[in-house]
Amino acid sequence: MSIALAEFTEQLVPISDFSQGKAGKIFSDVAKNNKEYVVLKNNQPTAVVISVEEYRKIQSRIRVLESYYEKLEDIYFSKLAKDRSKDETIPFEELVQEEGTSIEELKKIMDGVEIE
Repeated sequence: MSIALAEFTEQLVPISDFSQGKAGKIFSDVAKNNKEYVVLKNNQPTAVVISVEEYRKIQSRIRVLESYYEKLEDIYFSKLAKDRSKDETIPFEELVQEEGTSIEELKKIMDGVEIE
């Protein structure tokens, strides 16, 4: 078994350990050694126990990444709008005619549509 796998399996903690008086040891290990544990319920990963310090670091990183993502999204949509502004546009009525229908037909269809 590899070292990484062995270390990971040490981090797995059955939820029953919390009711058997081992919670204090687990929380001390998390706080003092910045260790993390994966809590298993019915042998399935259910939760992760991490230190408050690690949680704050993760939250900070998420905020930074979300900020970058928003900026990248803005750049993408600005470029898309700029590229599309060069395209020729046609009136909606003309588009409807090209599709082989009419505004009156669309109105009839829309009368039967109910949006909640």
